[in-house]
Order: sequence, then C-alpha cells, then structure tokens
Amino acid sequence: MFARADRPDLARRLKRLARVFPLERLVDERVGLADVASYYDVCFDAYRRYHSGEGAVHMALNDGQRFDAAGFRGQAERLAASWQARPPRDVLELAFGQGFNLAELAPRFPATRFEGIDLTPRHVQHAREMLAARGIGNVTLREGDYHALPFADASFDAVFCIEAMCHALDPARAIAECARVLRPGGTLTLFDGYVAAPLDTLPADSRLAVRLTAHGMAIERFQTPDEMHRHAAAAGLQRVADERLDTQILPSLRRLERITGAVVRWPWLGRRALAKRHPMRGRNVLAGYLMRCLVTMGLLTYRHLAWRQPGDNPG
Repeated sequence: MFARADRPDLARRLKRLARVFPLERLVDERVGLADVASYYDVCFDAYRRYHSGEGAVHMALNDGQRFDAAGFRGQAERLAASWQARPPRDVLELAFGQGFNLAELAPRFPATRFEGIDLTPRHVQHAREMLAARGIGNVTLREGDYHALPFADASFDAVFCIEAMCHALDPARAIAECARVLRPGGTLTLFDGYVAAPLDTLPADSRLAVRLTAHGMAIERFQTPDEMHRHAAAAGLQRVADERLDTQILPSLRRLERITGAVVRWPWLGRRALAKRHPMRGRNVLAGYLMRCLVTMGLLTYRHLAWRQPGDNPG
C-alpha cells in the first residue's frame, strides 16, 4: 500500500527532528480553534515571506516538476471553470485566509455576491483592506466559525474551502452546516490534505510523522477522504468529484522541504533560531520537512472533493 523504500528516509527525518524538537510532547498536545486563529496570526508575515508574497496560504498546483507561483491560482482556476457555464449568484468561502482566492474570483464574476468567513481577526482586517484597495466591491467578509455559519438556510449556490477544512474539530458538523446553507443544486468544494488510511492502521513511525505534520500546521488530526464522503452523505449531499492532486503539489512540497531543511541540518543552530520565534511558527518546520516524504509514501494525499445538494436551482 505504501512505498517501502521511503520508510528508512522517514525514520531518518524523525531522528533529525528529534534533535531540534521535543517530539513526544508536541504530538500529545491538543489543538483547539483558538490555537488555529493564533497560528495564522503568528504566521501571517512568514507565509508572505517564505510561501507567497501575494498572500496565498495554500499549495500551488503545478503540472510539471518545477515550482511555479502561478500555480497558487490553480484552485481558483478550477472553481472558475466549474462556474463558467452557469455563474453562481451567491458564493461563500470558508476560512478565506489573506483573501487571495476571493481577490482572484470576485472580479471575474462581478454579478456574483461573494461572502467570506474566517476565524482570524487579522485575516479579516487585511482582506478587507486589500479588497477595498483593489476596488473589489462584491465581497463581504466577517469573522466567525464555520462550525456554526451565521447565514440562513439555502443562502448560497456554491461553498468552497481551500486547505482549511482540515482544521475542523467536528468535520461532520462543519459539512452539515455547509449543506444547510446550500441551495438545491448548489455545490460544496474542498481542496485539502488527508491521511490516506486511518491512523491506527499505520506503523508507529508513520503514525508519529502524520500527527507531527498535523500539529505543525495547527491541525488536531487529519481526516481520511472516506470520512469526508461519509459526512457529506450523512448531510444529504451527493458526490460529484474526488480527484487526487498529489503530483501537482510536489513542487511546492520540495520547495518547503528545502526551506525548512536548513533548521534541521544543524540542530544547535536550529534550536537557537527557534528559541527566538513564537512556538506556533516554529512548528511549521515539522510539516515542511515531513510532508513531501509522507505524500510520496502515500501516507498523505491532496484531494479536490466536491458534492452537490440534490434538486434543481431555478437560478
């Protein structure tokens, strides 16, 4: 099921990380919603410096072997393509981050009303200022939790979330909320990372690495794609897409691996550098250093998932 040749490499990576981080203590910590908001607040500038100067906080989708920052628009391009034939009237983005995707999509669909909700006050303030500076007026943003959406039933034709449903502490409830606010015929689209198999079926070192990667990004635990499909079905949604995009994110993962590898290469320097950073930011190294290996082993997978609310939307 998994690439055995990469397992010794994973063991070496865990050993190197243990020289810099207290792995057993970190893996046992719990992650709450306040930690998620804190993580993105603390990492705001780091994302812009090391990841995307334009404010993308997700993986780039690249078709080739080389990283290309244009790939940060890949998820928005897929959404836009799905809306071309019949543009939605009302769209909701969950956990919009620094506003990158709304800034891409709203000008392309000027007749569509966009809403966004995010846990992090800094995200809300930044995105509002950025959209206003660009003269984008068909977007309304608010601070809030997608486990309890502050919108009426059947309010949207499309709901999407890019690399943030992984933070859900109760994914069944979050998916049910999405289903509640969708109109008949509306779609829920997720781009996110998942663990390929239940954690308790994995070898100990693989289980440790997956949990460390999750906690490195303020994720309590990764879901499996099958779990997400079950939650969607329980909420009355019909599956319309499940596409694996592992190869498309590998250039991003190799880039992050090079950046974070510098912290691990010389442990004493790494510990010294991390001591000057907020702990939530320093843990990014765990995810950046492990993700490429875990994806090539088949332990983590990146998927485009989508479901449809049954019925016809009269438009």
